[in-house]
Amino acid sequence: MLKETVISRAVRIVCAGGMVAALSVASQSAVAQDAPIQRVEVTGSSIKRIAAEGALPVTVLTAEAIRTSGATSVTDLVKKLSSAQGATTESSSVGGSTFGFSGISVHNVGETRTLVLLNGKRLAQFGGQTLTGFAAGFDLNSIPISAIERVELLTDGASALYGADAIAGVVNFITKHDTTMGDVSIGYSAPKNGAREKRLSATKGFGNLDDDGYNVVLTFGHDERDKLTSVDRKFASTGQVQFSANGKRYQKQQFSVSPIPANAIDDNGQLISPYQKTTGSCPAKTFRVLEPYEDLDGTPRLNDYCGYDFVKDLEIYPERKRDNFMASGTFKIAGHEVYADVLLSRTKQTSRIAPVPGEIAIDAGTPLHDKYLLPIGITGGSLAAYRLFDMGQRTSKDTADFASVVVGTRGVAAGWDYNASYNFSESRVKGSISGYPGAIAVSNLTASGLLDPFVGPGKQSTAAQDAIKAATFTGYWDGGTSRLQTINLNGSTELRRLAGGAMMLGVGANINREEFSSKPSPFAQGILADPVKGTLCGGTTGLECDQRFGDAASSKPYSASRTSKGIFGEVIAPVLKELELGAALRFDEFSDFGGATTAKASFKWTPAPTLLIRGSVGNGFHAPTVPQVNALQRGYGVTSDKYTCTPALQAIATRLNAQCQPGNHQYDQLAGGNRNLQPEKSKQATIGFRYEPISAITLGADLWHVQIRDSFGQLTEQLVFANPAAYPKAWSVNTDVGTGKTYLAFLADNQNLGKSFATGVDIDVSARYRSGIGLFTSQLNATQMLREDIQLERNGNYYSALGNFAELGTVTFRTRGQWTNTLKTGNWANSLTVNFVSGYKDQKTTVDVLDSSGAVTGQEDIRMRVGFYSTLDWQTVWTPSKSWVLTAGVLNLTDKSPPFVPSTSGANRGQQFGYDDRYYDPRGRTGYLNASYKF
Repeated sequence: MLKETVISRAVRIVCAGGMVAALSVASQSAVAQDAPIQRVEVTGSSIKRIAAEGALPVTVLTAEAIRTSGATSVTDLVKKLSSAQGATTESSSVGGSTFGFSGISVHNVGETRTLVLLNGKRLAQFGGQTLTGFAAGFDLNSIPISAIERVELLTDGASALYGADAIAGVVNFITKHDTTMGDVSIGYSAPKNGAREKRLSATKGFGNLDDDGYNVVLTFGHDERDKLTSVDRKFASTGQVQFSANGKRYQKQQFSVSPIPANAIDDNGQLISPYQKTTGSCPAKTFRVLEPYEDLDGTPRLNDYCGYDFVKDLEIYPERKRDNFMASGTFKIAGHEVYADVLLSRTKQTSRIAPVPGEIAIDAGTPLHDKYLLPIGITGGSLAAYRLFDMGQRTSKDTADFASVVVGTRGVAAGWDYNASYNFSESRVKGSISGYPGAIAVSNLTASGLLDPFVGPGKQSTAAQDAIKAATFTGYWDGGTSRLQTINLNGSTELRRLAGGAMMLGVGANINREEFSSKPSPFAQGILADPVKGTLCGGTTGLECDQRFGDAASSKPYSASRTSKGIFGEVIAPVLKELELGAALRFDEFSDFGGATTAKASFKWTPAPTLLIRGSVGNGFHAPTVPQVNALQRGYGVTSDKYTCTPALQAIATRLNAQCQPGNHQYDQLAGGNRNLQPEKSKQATIGFRYEPISAITLGADLWHVQIRDSFGQLTEQLVFANPAAYPKAWSVNTDVGTGKTYLAFLADNQNLGKSFATGVDIDVSARYRSGIGLFTSQLNATQMLREDIQLERNGNYYSALGNFAELGTVTFRTRGQWTNTLKTGNWANSLTVNFVSGYKDQKTTVDVLDSSGAVTGQEDIRMRVGFYSTLDWQTVWTPSKSWVLTAGVLNLTDKSPPFVPSTSGANRGQQFGYDDRYYDPRGRTGYLNASYKF
């Protein structure tokens, strides 16, 4: 049996990755210096061998490194990886239909192109994924952090073993196996005024695999977190902010055109506030908005109304409760191992935003018109932009259930290390809502004289209040189910001995069956006359179909599936003691896209015992998701930003027999699947080194490159609204059933957009020094992005989000990293971590220019420069005995607020204002305590 020393083990870990590059290994006692090792399967390869032989850039994050990070969940953990950026976070659910999804994207290449594995096995995609490909990945909330033994992150894509679709990379979560230890842990995290978290986990192993012939490990985890409201953070508390930049004083107002009391359209099409016209001031929770514009004939106009400050009503960090259970069993039978893994999880999330807005038709001659509009000069029919405040906040309660069962056998047969398994996994998502009425129901309330949209909160009559309560829909709204079944068989064997060692061969085959079902409720489908009672409409009923007030969109249920088959082969040839070559070939066949052949070649050269140089080149193939191809066209929410009706927009609306939205307003968005969508094809390459000049210092860097053609996505709203006439196919119409008005809508169908290129370098540096007071270790991990160029249409211009928030609707940070310093003294360990990201240029935003008195003198388009941002984390670990571990720490030690940005739109961005919730954490200084008892 092969053995390794402490130093060789350190080199082995360094070669596998840099995150935990032998910081603690080198300090182990002499008793463990000759511990035997087994051949293992390394992430990114099908060949079972010693980890030190790998040639691909694999970052390894151990349980100790996870604890030092201060992360209390897998979702928090991945945010701390320097090579991970661009993923969806929980905050996106604030005003967005994310169902609480949290994913991971390697190098901002994309969540859908990053493959997540559990113990080397594929998992079903999120059941709440959308037809655009959003959330078409694995929801990290499903994995309990207490069950993790280590995380392996392969930052080189298109693995022969796992599939050619892993273009960005592979993240493999390895859970605890083959242990008899028990562990009970409790924890508490306490940011100021909200988002407090309580945790409990327990793990216990039974049976020694070698002595008893079996081992079973059970893990349970539970955590719950309360809400954090916008008003509990000064930087996020209001939609009206004054700030200085470029030597001037500015003001940015983020608002809704639908306040309480309502705004209205006058006879000239201008949006005005009857309340302000009558009283001379705007009501509570609003501010005055002045928007000069011109009609198509050049006539000057002015929207003069009261904008509703919906930001004050937001919960910027949602409530969450998670329960996870995992059981892993291994049994020795006739010299082989039979194993099974079961994972069950449930995540419940509750998010709340401002009461529902919408439009109500006010016909001329009606009591409401004569009382409120005629006295201020509005003689014709009008629309009231109103917020149904007395119905309460809009609430989304999302439940995401995940189940995975793996059964298999592994061992050695006829000289082959083999592994055969069957995997079933399913993600089932259900989203329930409250605080929403039907649009026709609101129109009927107004026509009956009960609902008065021109009075303030709580001013409705008792009968009206009862009617509003009776019209409130509470129940299931939308959801879906994603299912994956996989049969895998792979094996590896030694072919022959070469000058540098054993030449290894790996082969395998797999069959995958993917299924997806979209399950909108009857209300979401628009097939109910009375959403509260569940009364059907249309057909022989003769009843008109209602839709959600303020959201004139409906979606149809659908189901689709695909089957894929793959075979692969891989060879590792140590042609010299110092040089290892590798090659892999894979063929996949999809029931809906035909076949694809992909390949990879790699090398590892060790010119000296202290230097390793490695590289790889390969190609990939990524088929669109089942919904991206098969989904029917449907309403897809609204644009993330608000837009005024420019002459170019008006021309588009006129051509489509529609009208613009009044004032500064969000536009309805439509989207649908595309059966003509073609798969993405990629090429990727890496080259890197590991260097250990002395035993106490390790340096490493891996340069990587990914290029993709036929990338699929949607034209961004920023690009289309900036030049509406250039994209005539990006427009459609949508009719509000409550008012009968047909409005211009943004059509964001799936397309093959063109090409994309991304290049960067992952860097790690570690040092260790033993002194009289203890062992000091220092670890720096950083990713430097060098290039990002993306086309939004075939043969079109290239755009970049590299330090630039513009046409792509997102930001790619040039530099991102962590620097951790730890001092271990006896049974104490103290760590200080610096988390840092580079700055960027914010999106162009129209703001008000203020004079010295605070008066608005005009408007200006600006692009704010967001600076370098860093936070400090402190942690102290006390191990008073072998059984107890007590951990205390503070995240964001200096309570640093997120940087201010005036922009409001962006891909997968929540409704928060004053900071960009996708990139910065609003919780601020967070103290935490963890106690663990091992037995």
